[in-house]
Amino acid sequence: MKILLIHNRYKNKNIGGEDIVFNRELNALESFLGKKNVFSYEVSNDNIKYMELAKNIFFSKKYYKIIKEIIIKNKIDIVHIHNFFPMLSPSIFKAAKDAGAKVIHTLHNYRWWCIKGTLYRDGKGICEKCAVKKFNLDAIKHKCYRNSTIQSFIAESAFYFYRKNDMMKYIDYFFVLTEFQKNKVISLGLDRNKIIIKPNFNVPLDSSNEIQNVKKNGYLFIGRLDESKGIKELIENWKKLPKNYVLTIIGDGPLKTYVEMNTSENIIYLGRIENEKIKKFIKKAKFLVQSSIWYETFGLTIIEAFQLGTPVIGYNIGTRKDFIKDGWNGFIIFDKQNFVDVIKKSYNFEKYDFLVNNCLKLAKEYEEEKVVKDQINLYKHILNENSW
Repeated sequence: MKILLIHNRYKNKNIGGEDIVFNRELNALESFLGKKNVFSYEVSNDNIKYMELAKNIFFSKKYYKIIKEIIIKNKIDIVHIHNFFPMLSPSIFKAAKDAGAKVIHTLHNYRWWCIKGTLYRDGKGICEKCAVKKFNLDAIKHKCYRNSTIQSFIAESAFYFYRKNDMMKYIDYFFVLTEFQKNKVISLGLDRNKIIIKPNFNVPLDSSNEIQNVKKNGYLFIGRLDESKGIKELIENWKKLPKNYVLTIIGDGPLKTYVEMNTSENIIYLGRIENEKIKKFIKKAKFLVQSSIWYETFGLTIIEAFQLGTPVIGYNIGTRKDFIKDGWNGFIIFDKQNFVDVIKKSYNFEKYDFLVNNCLKLAKEYEEEKVVKDQINLYKHILNENSW
């Protein structure tokens, strides 16, 4: 069984969960299947040439040819595509099918239905107005793609073209990351028979991240500093708490200046930190606060926190309840008005060790070996559909 993984990377300054997951998955599959059986093809938005992109964003003949040749030359059985937009275009799905491979696409976001990818609009909240097949002027009016009217027009035109020409028909199966996401994309019109839940996984901890006898203090936020991550709500709520409730913020983004202007004795901003070093902060935090107010497709930091014995507090939105069990491995904020009350409840929670032990227990479900072996078995079943 030979696998080809494909990914359109984001810019280096914007590296996020999708790029991290792709790297981990590629390394793990190489380890389990052998490098001679796992191939990869990547492009990066750092190398975008805008005249070329304008020509190829609807259907890239260049990448169609490249991908088809790779598949035929190496006798690839399965092509697993992570991100394809904007450089690769859905031409790579057709290339894979034309070359005789099975095609899998991981839905890391909701971009097929929302050019922003989040089903969220700044200033409005959850928004599904564009989750239909028609051309949507709202996405352009509100500059939903990169806060640009021109780029939003191009992105909306591209996805209208993809939907109108049913480019999804070249995809055999979609991997989604949680039960919530599965139900959401079904509600958006995706065929339930083509959807498989395949979560992300934690990489094994090295010795420096052992959690025994670690003294935990304070609360931690990690993420992109924008409205959909709930950073404004988080800070405004934190101002209502006593000074001994200390929140540390790690991340970068368009609201960086806002965060810097609102630092205080108990709101500490550390800026952007390399992913390898972030685990040290998670390990020492008493709670991770997942304040996102959009439908996250997974929540990589949640399972990383569990792996390090750090309970998580999050809103009752989207995937949060797929991971956080209220009072068992963290706390769910069921009503935004009760944010401060929930934080206060967590501060001196008597059964904290109970929360920690349950975090570690749930984290085992997302261990690399388990998830990757399950993924390989899924590949085998897909190649031999009669074995389902």
